[in-house]
Amino acid sequence: MKNLLLLPLFSCLLGLGYWTKQQTGTQLNDILKGKWGNERIQLQYIVDSNLMHEEEIISEKGKTYSFDGSTIQITYPDGTVAQGTYSVFMEEEKKKVALQLHGTTTTYTLIAVTPTSMTWQKDMEDTNYQEGLTRKSAERAIYTEVFKKIIAGK
Repeated sequence: MKNLLLLPLFSCLLGLGYWTKQQTGTQLNDILKGKWGNERIQLQYIVDSNLMHEEEIISEKGKTYSFDGSTIQITYPDGTVAQGTYSVFMEEEKKKVALQLHGTTTTYTLIAVTPTSMTWQKDMEDTNYQEGLTRKSAERAIYTEVFKKIIAGK
């Protein structure tokens, strides 16, 4: 009898967890709306849990990302524009954003998101880096991009 009483309570709690996660994605999407300028892009190469090499990508500094709720427009420093769609979701207790551009989907983990700043990361497939004249390999390469909000969304 006690088990029968606990079943509806357990189902209710599971349902609340689902809606909390859904609401989190919606709130994140609302925060993302607007125009963001990237302030810094860096690659970190890790071996045995130690940072072995770090480099800043200057060529892509100055990109802007405009999010409107479902579509994204990226403007590169040379004026080139790329358009696509995006989605915000939770996966394994982590906030994620997936960008679909030119038939390719790239998923980033949102490390920090506030109404005025954002940082996202992704693991890179190419873990090789140049150190002086030597090409070296790392166990892991992490791409990090840091943004500041330029214009708030509606």
